[in-house]
Amino acid sequence: MTDAKAVAEKLLQVNAVKLNLKQPFTWASGWKSPIYCDNRRILSFPFTRDFIKSEMCNIVFEKFPQAELLAGVATAGIRGVQWLLIN
Repeated sequence: MTDAKAVAEKLLQVNAVKLNLKQPFTWASGWKSPIYCDNRRILSFPFTRDFIKSEMCNIVFEKFPQAELLAGVATAGIRGVQWLLIN
């Protein structure tokens, strides 16, 4: 299983991913999408949270080894950057 598939599986296991083809979700940006990932759900599942945090760190270290700053945007990005900074 690839890392991306493992992350997707974990998100599905904690019911973070929602699908609604008939009534798309409206994101904070105003965009409409038939898929929504409620990242707040993973906060209640420590193993899943730690796994996703680890995978996020791996990607940042691999793709951006020279990065000196990280930034997150409201609404969900701030939590993700906070996890990365803890590591």
